Amino acid sequence: VAGIVGPRALFVVDETQSAIITRFGEPRKSLDKPGLYFKTPFVETVTYFDKRRTLFDAPPEGLLTSDKKRLVIDIYAIGRVSNPLTFFQKVRTAQGAVNASLPIIAASLRSEIAQDQQSEIVRTNREEIMGKVTGASTSPLREFGIAVVDVRVKRVDFPAEIQTSIYDRMRAERKRIADGFRAEGEQRSLEIRA
Repeated sequence: VAGIVGPRALFVVDETQSAIITRFGEPRKSLDKPGLYFKTPFVETVTYFDKRRTLFDAPPEGLLTSDKKRLVIDIYAIGRVSNPLTFFQKVRTAQGAVNASLPIIAASLRSEIAQDQQSEIVRTNREEIMGKVTGASTSPLREFGIAVVDVRVKRVDFPAEIQTSIYDRMRAERKRIADGFRAEGEQRSLEIRA
C-alpha cells in the first residue's frame, strides 16, 4: 500500500512555481515556497502556477486622441501571478488571466490616449503614457491575483485609410525635391554649355 500511495501523496513545488492544493475542487492551501510537500492521495489535487513573468499580448486597437485623430496602437503587458489563491479562484488558467487582464489594460490605455494629442503620442510622451497605463491597471488586476510589471507599446500606426494619403504626401514631397535637383542640374548644364 505504501508503494502505491506514497508517490501519490508527495509532490514537489519548484522555485519557479507556486501551487494550490484543492480538495474536490475547493482550494485548501496555497504554497509559495519551493520544497517537498504532502497531500491526501485521491482526494486532494495540486494545481501549479508559474511565478515567472508572463507576456500578455493585446491585439492592435484603433483609439481616438484628444484632438480627435485616430491611431492604431499595438501593446503588450508583462505580468506575473502575485496571489495564487486569488488567481485560482478568479481566473484559474493562463488563458483566463489573459481574458481578464486585456480588457482592463485596454480600458486604461483608451482613457489615457483620450487625454493626449496625436503628436505627443507619436513623438514624445510614450514613456509617460505607458507608466500611467501600468499604474492604472495595477489595482484592478490585483483583484485577480495578477501583478502588472510593465505595459509597453509595440507600435503606433495611422489607420489604413490615412496611411495611403500620408504616403502620397511623402512621395509628392520627395518628387518635388528631386525635381528641384533636376532643375538645378539643367540650369548648371545650360550655363556650362553657354
